[in-house]
Amino acid sequence: MESARAQNRVPLRRRWQLPALRALACTALSGGLASWCGADSGTQLQVSANVSPVARLEGVAPAPLLITSADLARGFVDTPHPLRLHVYSNSRAGFALDVSAQSPWFTAVAIEGLDTQVTLGAEGGTIVQRWQRAPSRVLELRLRFRLEPGLVPGLYAWPLLLRARPL
Repeated sequence: MESARAQNRVPLRRRWQLPALRALACTALSGGLASWCGADSGTQLQVSANVSPVARLEGVAPAPLLITSADLARGFVDTPHPLRLHVYSNSRAGFALDVSAQSPWFTAVAIEGLDTQVTLGAEGGTIVQRWQRAPSRVLELRLRFRLEPGLVPGLYAWPLLLRARPL
């Protein structure tokens, strides 16, 4: 039974080998073998590709923030060092930076270091940045958090989640 199947496969394999080889030769050597392939020498093959836009954000996880009694008296705390991020995107239009809160200890955040200063509420938001250079950009963000009333001095976990999206 097995030998009968093997005999049936051989002719089928040979039936597709010659057309496949001919098509491969026509594609690879279309200029020199155009007459053999049945096409005139002016035949062109047009290829296109669609690349989906992507964006990626890289950076080091920020350290927890120390909130002192002086910060509480002022009503805000500034990050001690700029938050350094690198944004990569193949989108020609730019990128969107999604900012969402992970901790409830602030009421608003002011962000400097983008095209303009932005202030977002505790619910977060999206900041649109158009490309002004190559599709990669280093951001050095300075943040000021307005503190929630009733907070006590201490070490607080980083309150924001940042994500980049292509435009």
